[in-house]
Amino acid sequence: MRNKEYSWYLLSNAPGFGAKSIHYIYRNLLANNLSINDLFDLGLNELQRLFPEIGRGKLSRADFACFSQLDADEKLYDDFEKLKLDGVAIIGLDDDRYPKFVLENMRDNAPPILYCKGYLPLLQQKGVSIVGSRDAGDFEIALTQSIAQKLAENGTNVISGYAKGVDTSAHLGALEAQGTTTMVLSFGINHVTVKREFRDLDIEKNGLFVTQFAPYEKFSGQNAMIRNKLVCAMSEAIVVIKSGPEKDTLGKMSGTFDAGKSALEMGLPVFVLSPEVLKPTPQGNIDLIKLGGMAFSNVVDIVTLFKEHLERERVGAGERRDTKEKKEPANKPTKPHQIRLFD
Repeated sequence: MRNKEYSWYLLSNAPGFGAKSIHYIYRNLLANNLSINDLFDLGLNELQRLFPEIGRGKLSRADFACFSQLDADEKLYDDFEKLKLDGVAIIGLDDDRYPKFVLENMRDNAPPILYCKGYLPLLQQKGVSIVGSRDAGDFEIALTQSIAQKLAENGTNVISGYAKGVDTSAHLGALEAQGTTTMVLSFGINHVTVKREFRDLDIEKNGLFVTQFAPYEKFSGQNAMIRNKLVCAMSEAIVVIKSGPEKDTLGKMSGTFDAGKSALEMGLPVFVLSPEVLKPTPQGNIDLIKLGGMAFSNVVDIVTLFKEHLERERVGAGERRDTKEKKEPANKPTKPHQIRLFD
């Protein structure tokens, strides 16, 4: 029997159906009180009536004619079964487990499907992302681990991109403090392996792998840049350790700079390690601070900056709640206060 996860898996494997066409289909399903499971039970004429933009304009590559073949594809079903046996959750836009803050931060650019393996409740726990260069030095590595440990000790989930350097140090610092960490991948879930540094730690209980890419998709520089936006969208704030310039002399873009800039565009607070404490001075750090990032020099600074940010959030939430309660019946329940990162 086809379930919701398999229906999303089928749609993600439909030739020509990308993120824009899938978002369009999902919106129209909601508007017509239909579910993702209903999609593959509809006839071709009904599909064309409900989704008239498919096959036209920007969605011209999508074609519903492939649906009947997908539903009968035994290899596709076998691949799906292997994913489930391996403990992979396939989470679509309509799934209660899909992180709401990703939808809020990315809107129509949110990945239609997330492949996840590990401690799934972390999808609903906002955390703090730590990003930085793959070739970070000893000082940056040590500082990254200290920040991650401090966050983890205070119950904050640490998020990063599972690359070498700063990313690995962030995950490691959280796990060594018996905290939690989310590892956002730039490749498909079938290619993930637990790094040697993590093998003596409780990664299955305290970690979560997340990817927006198809299970067999391999790493690419483009995927890494795309992944950075998801890293930001899953977070409450971003910590930038070391960033190169937006583009180097060869025109290559910095993934860390792109993450920091994306977070600023999402309206998230970005805390940037002060360029003065690093030698040589990283141009990306300088530029991100000019764009609106807040400089810090040590772990104590991070604690102070986060406290100030959370206090502003708490006051703002209280003002919004007071305004809302004046307009609504007094007995309507309100949302709980957000948990502080630091006492």
